[in-house]
Amino acid sequence: MGKIWFGTVAMLAFTVSVSAVEKKKIDFVVGVDGDFKAAVAAAGKSGASASNRFVIFVPDGEYEITKLTGDEHGKTTFSASNVSIVGQSVDRTIIWNTTDTEGISTTATLYFPKNNNMYMQDITLQNRGTYNSGNAERQVALQQNEGDKFIYKNVRLLSGQDTYYTKKGRTYWEGGEIDGTVDFICGGGDVFFEGTKLVVTRKGGYITASQNPGDWGYVFNNTTITVSNNGFNGSFYLGRSWGHAKTVFLNTTMIAQPAGEGWGPDMNSAPQVFGEYNSKDGNGNAVNTSQRKTYFNGGKDGSTATTLKTVWNASDAAKYTLANVLKGSDNWDPTKLTAQVSAPKIGQEGAEITWSDDSNARAWVVFVNGKYKANVITPSFSLDGVAVGSKITVRAANSMGGLGAYSNEVTTVDATATYYKVTIGEAVGGKVTTNIAGDKVMEGKDAVFTANPLSGWKFAGWSGASAAGINADKSPVTIKATGDIELTPSFVGDGTNKFQAEEGVIENAINESSNAGFAGTGYINFGTGTSSVKVPVYADAAGEFKLTMTYANGSSAARSLSIKGEAGGAQEVEFATTANWTTYETKEISVKLAKGASYITFSIVGGNDGPNLDQLELTAVNVEKSDTGTTAIYWEFAGGVFAAGTGARTMLFNVNGMLIRQAVGTRISTEGLPGGVYVEKTVAPGMNRQRIIRVR
Repeated sequence: MGKIWFGTVAMLAFTVSVSAVEKKKIDFVVGVDGDFKAAVAAAGKSGASASNRFVIFVPDGEYEITKLTGDEHGKTTFSASNVSIVGQSVDRTIIWNTTDTEGISTTATLYFPKNNNMYMQDITLQNRGTYNSGNAERQVALQQNEGDKFIYKNVRLLSGQDTYYTKKGRTYWEGGEIDGTVDFICGGGDVFFEGTKLVVTRKGGYITASQNPGDWGYVFNNTTITVSNNGFNGSFYLGRSWGHAKTVFLNTTMIAQPAGEGWGPDMNSAPQVFGEYNSKDGNGNAVNTSQRKTYFNGGKDGSTATTLKTVWNASDAAKYTLANVLKGSDNWDPTKLTAQVSAPKIGQEGAEITWSDDSNARAWVVFVNGKYKANVITPSFSLDGVAVGSKITVRAANSMGGLGAYSNEVTTVDATATYYKVTIGEAVGGKVTTNIAGDKVMEGKDAVFTANPLSGWKFAGWSGASAAGINADKSPVTIKATGDIELTPSFVGDGTNKFQAEEGVIENAINESSNAGFAGTGYINFGTGTSSVKVPVYADAAGEFKLTMTYANGSSAARSLSIKGEAGGAQEVEFATTANWTTYETKEISVKLAKGASYITFSIVGGNDGPNLDQLELTAVNVEKSDTGTTAIYWEFAGGVFAAGTGARTMLFNVNGMLIRQAVGTRISTEGLPGGVYVEKTVAPGMNRQRIIRVR
């Protein structure tokens, strides 16, 4: 029979949360964290990546950046990738510049040279250039030079000639407005405009001037065309060819209509594609397109002269879908990124504003009397320092930082409240989501706790001082706050023995999902210098295991990782190349693990990059079988031993807080347990006791 040693143990505590979209505060608020120059600098230094986006929020106001971030002509260059610039409202959040010259490459209010994965929403960019050559001035509001995956939602661009200048890559516009005089949407790349308003501000102007486009060029769908002066109606053109143009207008509402021929004279070459389908006037009637131009002489380059079908039928238009135009080789779907999070329903509870959690929200932005006040990652906001009678609204941010609709408005009332401390104990194999803010909860509030196991794990129960009053085997659980709350979750392996690398503790690496074919939600893309991931795994018994690692290595040479289980030494393992970064193969090694929860650590070797690490699978090879005899331990009380029917329950935990076994009543067996220290806990109505035991 094993000997039992009794003592006391202190429970570790920390607060964690997990959701479908990672909770993360807005990184920079203009006017709070610094001016727009500071925002540009912070984005450049942020090291933002596809899985760790940098979000800039710009509250309502007018922001002149001519001298703040502009060069000698007022052109501002913004070089960082994976950045969102989100305004409070498109009409009242205005970033503008002036310029002392004119030119398509020298005047942009905002210039993206080689950016990727950019997102902009609810903002106006305006070039208020004052240079006057006597002709139409080329003064750009937004210039995209190279890069890929640009998204503009509810963005307005204001200028004259060449308002929006593109060169390469894929771009998606959703809603928004572009104003201009001549060629005010010009350049190359594949750009899909969905529901965008186009405003012609000059008589005889051209909306587009496509130049050396991509596979599809400019595609306008469900757009609206209007003019700033009724005198311009019927005088402008849908576009002209700057260099082998491709431009398509589908399902357009022409409140203002172009000249009968539709398309203007070529500049220096004939177009490759000019198409128009299902154009309607402002009353929904079909536009008369019988006079649309079909012959194009090529302008200065007459050798490219061609005849095109410019008025299309449904069959002609069918292939010009958003998916076809923008999917590329990676099946990019920007509509998943522009989707807005539902407006929360807010209310006042004591001294805070609260609302329900939303797994789709990255954060929430709180406005007091219509002005930015704070952004939070928990569904509540403290009213400390907010005057009684203030009007509070809240908006949820999506994964890109874009803000959805305003919540209902709450006018604050005087309130005092008592708060209690909330402690969530640490556990390997999962995390906890809660509906409360931080580590405090207001008296009388229902605090909800959800245990979220990682892949390869399952929830095993709650312990802690507050576990006596709940069904400790259930998740989620609700506790009404009448005092401090202390809970610790336990997780065990779910029997699949498959674990996801991206759910480990990451250091200087990226949880990435851009290369398809992985298991789980992504994979680890290691960095250089110092880079590692500690992946939690579970073993039913201690001993030797075959570790099967799924990985991709699309580089030109083998890459290595140092791999170490907690019960064995480190070993350097080489990962051969794979056909590409979307081809995943497996590598097998042997590792030693302790029984229960432990970590396997993967680190780069010699500061060099590693393979992309995906899934881990454990297979027992030579493991221990414990035989320590049968030991029964139990609690005795003044009234004798609690019987099973009294509602008593006894649990055994390892020193990491993981539930090992449990039994009804006050008696539990240690049969089969390996020697070591355990925490034994018994709960019953009106009783909650805990002690340390040692099994020898």
